[in-house]
Formats: sequence, structure tokens, C-alpha cells
Amino acid sequence: MIPRQLIRRIAGTAGTCLALMAAPPAARSAGDLPEGVAARDVKFFSEAVECYARIFTPKGFTGDSKSPAVVLAPVPGETAASVEKYAVQFAARGLVAMTFDYRGWGRSGAFVYLAEPLRWDDRLRFSPHTARVRLRRMRLLPDAQILDIRNAVSYLQGEPGVDRGRIGLWGADLAAGHGVTVAATDVRVRAAVAVVPVIEGKDVPRRASRPDAERQAQMVKLARSGQAPAYPESADLMNALEARLAQAEYHPFWYVDQIPETTAVLFIIAGKDGKVDNETHAIAASRQLKGPNGVTVIPAAMHSLSSPGAFEAAVEAAAAWFQKYL
Repeated sequence: MIPRQLIRRIAGTAGTCLALMAAPPAARSAGDLPEGVAARDVKFFSEAVECYARIFTPKGFTGDSKSPAVVLAPVPGETAASVEKYAVQFAARGLVAMTFDYRGWGRSGAFVYLAEPLRWDDRLRFSPHTARVRLRRMRLLPDAQILDIRNAVSYLQGEPGVDRGRIGLWGADLAAGHGVTVAATDVRVRAAVAVVPVIEGKDVPRRASRPDAERQAQMVKLARSGQAPAYPESADLMNALEARLAQAEYHPFWYVDQIPETTAVLFIIAGKDGKVDNETHAIAASRQLKGPNGVTVIPAAMHSLSSPGAFEAAVEAAAAWFQKYL
């Protein structure tokens, strides 16, 4: 479920988008990290788009290590910086941790579209052209973000010193729903942690659905006149429209029972979560799992995990899960 407030935010963020693209990364010094923990920026590719990532390594890590590793997926609408505090703590506990920006967000590349028609020929698998293009950013496309997560896993598997057979996945809120989908479709994920998860779809029938009249009209409009927008205002409107259509069709709960028995999944929930009904999201999902799973409750915490001790409790529970099952 994509929050309406996030859709509204995207519908009015042309200036913000430009500011995010132009802003330099926050300065980091060695003193920002626990003793022995190191960090470095890397890039990986998702459908040929360059994506920004940052890898945190534990004390004593070398290219000859065989260390377990975790990909941390940011909440859609946020960037790698929002989950670095978790990555740092995982690295301090002996795990390699990788944060990243989805395509079209933060320091990752954009979705590229032609701004003018070009002639092409199927007889050529590749041909160089010079053309004007349009770049689209700040899109909320679950399918694209899930692919970005899987490509981040692939990159991390190729990192010297990482044991490619011991890869975990961490996500919170909407990204926890993405994590469920990835764990159900990619057996490389050996352990997953879903923090205050939004796993929509429990009560939605698992069958082909017919879009209502409004959605059908929007789908027809995109199919017939959905060329890449030429102005920030039209880009904002198209982003919002795409997000609404994606929200209507994305049901990560449908994938829960497909998670393999070999994948261990932990749900960390807030006892005073006012945003998500834990019974119909995390708890209901845990009851469908066939492999190792658990539900950890942080009693006094709200969805933001901003209450005293909530962050620390979430870190300890997640790190212990990864250490046990990776």
C-alpha cells in the first residue's frame, strides 16, 4: 500500500527533486563509524541504470573473508541515507551491510526516455544514436524497486570477502513488503527481517481482477498518450498516476506462502503502531510461513520506532536473527 500522503508529496516536488539531485552527500569521517567498521561508496547496475550504494564492512574484514552480508532496502520515497544507521550497527556486529538508492532516487541514475522519434532496425541488435532524452525521477514502481533489490543482492554476492551463500535482506514499512516479495521469488535470500512491515493484500482475493472504470480510464490514457513528460508539472502528475495504479495492483501478502522453508523470516513490530494493523500484516504473514520465523514485539514503540530504546531493540533483534540464520 503506497501512502496517499507520499503520492501527494510526489505530486508537488519538482523543486525538491532538483534539490535532491544537486545536493552533495553528507560528509562522513572515520569518527562517525564504530572502531574497525569501514565504509565505501560503490555502484551497481539495474537494467543498465547506474545505482548508488554504500558498503559497510566489519572489523577484520578482508577480501579473503567468508562473511555473511545483508542488503538494506530503504522505504520507497527515501534513500540509502535513511537506513545507514542500521547498516553501521550490523557491521559493528560482524555483518557486511549494503545500503542503496532505488533508480530515480537519491544518487542513483534516472529512467531515460527518448524526447524525439528515432529510426531503428531489427536487423541491428545495437546501433549508436545521438538524441535528446528526458530523465524521470521519484517514481514509485514496486516492480522496478524489487528488481533493484535483487540486483543489489547480485552485486553483493560478487563482493570479495562475502559468502554468496549467506545473504540476508532487511526492509522496513513498504520496503518490508518488497522484502517478502523478493524472499518468495529469489532463493538466494537466506534470511530476511521485516521491520514494522506493511504487507498489503491479506483480504484481497487471489485472482485476476478487473480495474474499475476510473482505473481503466487512467490505464487507457497512459497507453494512448503516456509519452515521457516534457515538464516538471506533467512529470509530477504522471508519477502520481502511476503510483495510484501500482498501489491498486501490488499485493505482497500474496507471496508470503511462496517463501521457501529454507528462508528464515523475522517480523519486528511496534506494540503501539498506529499506522499498521499488525494482526493483518506481520502476524498474519508469520502464520503462513513454513520455515523458521518469528515475531518480535517492541512494546512501547510506535511505527516510527522513535520512542526511547526502540531503535536499539530493533537492531539487536535483527542482528541476532541474521547471526543465527546466516
